[in-house]
Amino acid sequence: VTCDGEDCPDPDALIARAKVGGPEDMIHRLMPPLLESFADREGLGYRRIFTSDEAVTWELFRPENEEVLARIEGSVGTEEEALTQLVSRDAHLSLGRKESDVDVDQDVIALDALVPVVSVDNPRAVITLEQFRGLLTGAIGNWAALDGDDFPVALHLPEGPDVRRSLSRVFGGLRLGEGVRYDDNKALARAVADDPAALGLVPLSRIGNTVPLVISGSCGLASPATRASVKAEDYPLTQPLFLHRNGARQPRLIRDFIAYARSHEAQPVIQAAGFVDQGIGRIAFDRQGDRLANAVISAGSDQDRMQEVQRMVATLMEGQRLTLTFRFRDGSSELDAQSTSNIRRLSDAIGRGDFAGKELMFVGFTDGQGASDGNVRLSIRRAKSVRRAVSAFAGDSDVPLVADGFGEILPMACDDTAWGRQVNRRVEVWVRGQALR
Repeated sequence: VTCDGEDCPDPDALIARAKVGGPEDMIHRLMPPLLESFADREGLGYRRIFTSDEAVTWELFRPENEEVLARIEGSVGTEEEALTQLVSRDAHLSLGRKESDVDVDQDVIALDALVPVVSVDNPRAVITLEQFRGLLTGAIGNWAALDGDDFPVALHLPEGPDVRRSLSRVFGGLRLGEGVRYDDNKALARAVADDPAALGLVPLSRIGNTVPLVISGSCGLASPATRASVKAEDYPLTQPLFLHRNGARQPRLIRDFIAYARSHEAQPVIQAAGFVDQGIGRIAFDRQGDRLANAVISAGSDQDRMQEVQRMVATLMEGQRLTLTFRFRDGSSELDAQSTSNIRRLSDAIGRGDFAGKELMFVGFTDGQGASDGNVRLSIRRAKSVRRAVSAFAGDSDVPLVADGFGEILPMACDDTAWGRQVNRRVEVWVRGQALR
């Protein structure tokens, strides 16, 4: 259809438009591959137009005549600026690691994590949480204090409020020591890689040629930063990456892109961009060795506790743990943001038939505070609560959903820190054959 004359509509008025703000890595590394793969799926052309170092425009167009169908303007800034623009309706979308504290719609679309890193020439491989605190604050100022070489610790830290937020979740109030601050995480990683005395803190997506340190607790339970541990929130400095919307109705093509960014199909694209995707993986029972050994050791000569360990092993040994885990806000029975997103993600997987012919078991665990029998009851109650939420979202399904709980017997982290206790309060999801019921 062609139109000629004054009464014809303005072609620009028919273009789907949106403005999005957020940090540099999400604007320049996450959005482009998501938009390009979405365009390819829709049979559209894609182009990126840089208008400045902080601004970019993406266009989706018909390949046969280059008619522009969508124009999305991206701007690099702080998460706070992006959310302010969203709330004031100066932007349609915002990206960031900050969970919104105002009334906007939000989804976790990817994951990342802050990781302590050193040079390959630094022999250190593991640090405890308290040693990590000491290195960050400057209380530990020389590697010799950790049985390393006699070098002053050279601290390299990223700028940004998301760093302080992540650290405060683990350490509470923390005054960082003197060090070099960076706006560019790639530059930070290069500086650490070149200096055997350096300690850096970088996103998992930007570790470069550095070596990540494993964080352990005083009880010996370790928390390495892996894709699986970040997906399961087993790692202490996990960072959900949010897509926020202000509730205003978007053009259809923009709505379709948002749905795609949240979808199962987008997960390989997110992983290829260097972030941790939310595809649901499986962890075999025989890879739970450290946790199971700790459970047996902790039970000691307590016969009741040992019987509960045996019941747990009999229940789970033929199953696989999903990387998706449900955790709760501190001091609350309310699911945290990543876990709330997991309800939809698990329900979608059930609807796709990913667990056809299988059974999903929601398995609750607690921290070690309180009486053991009370903790078992609490863990079962939480497992049933999550099962109900998933069942309500998933609707009718042939996949049986069952719930059980084992209290405090399988900790993920040491119970002597607030973060460790919060990590231990969880509902895992296990998949197993229906015949095992």
